[in-house]
Amino acid sequence: MGGSIADAAADLLLGRTCAGCGRPGALVCPACRVWFEAYGPRIVRPRPTPQGLPMTVASAPYAGPVRGIVHRYKEASAWALAGLLADRLALSVLALLHRCLEDGLWRPGAVVLVPAPSRRSAVLKRGSDVTARVAALAACRVGAATGLQVSSRRTVTMARRTEDQAGLGAEARLANLRGHLVVRPGRADLGAATVLVDDVITTGATMAELARVLRQCGVRVLGAATVAATPRQADRTLSAPAGDGQR
Repeated sequence: MGGSIADAAADLLLGRTCAGCGRPGALVCPACRVWFEAYGPRIVRPRPTPQGLPMTVASAPYAGPVRGIVHRYKEASAWALAGLLADRLALSVLALLHRCLEDGLWRPGAVVLVPAPSRRSAVLKRGSDVTARVAALAACRVGAATGLQVSSRRTVTMARRTEDQAGLGAEARLANLRGHLVVRPGRADLGAATVLVDDVITTGATMAELARVLRQCGVRVLGAATVAATPRQADRTLSAPAGDGQR
């Protein structure tokens, strides 16, 4: 009740607008929430596909209201949106686990979500590691849905400064990241299945490089999961039954 009153007061005094469509009102209006949640998880493959990219699942296209919601969360410190994004990321993780279970690639056990690292300058500007924040919430949701031990760990960091990936093509992104991502000493978990996570997959370069450096350390990379994917990618619908990991 208190939270609802505080939100209503903020809407009235600050003129809050919907992150998805910009209309005055709730942070995410009912119409945009319906749009956001209308999509099921899908296996996505960027074209061209970077070498070494693991199977990747996304739960929404990076288009329409989703673009505004992700941007408001990341660039305007709208931390209240983290829960909604975590719900969608958790759905992607569940679908990935279900698919790997069905294909005999995974037996239920401990799972670690490894968020894509952010540039130090971006973390300082935003005041938070926005990807890690959503990953931690998603890990709690997946654990609650499956009964498994699911954690989030910032295993990989950027060793040197990289350019902003926005606007770069697939080859340029791979070149930009090559040799810049390193595994933190003592942070690699060799006993758990690892799922790479991020907010959006565009060219797949980040996920491919993340997978490469982790595999070099002996980490078992089960796949990757994101909130959304750029719509130019090929995809195939999946289902993610609640509690699928318990079988």
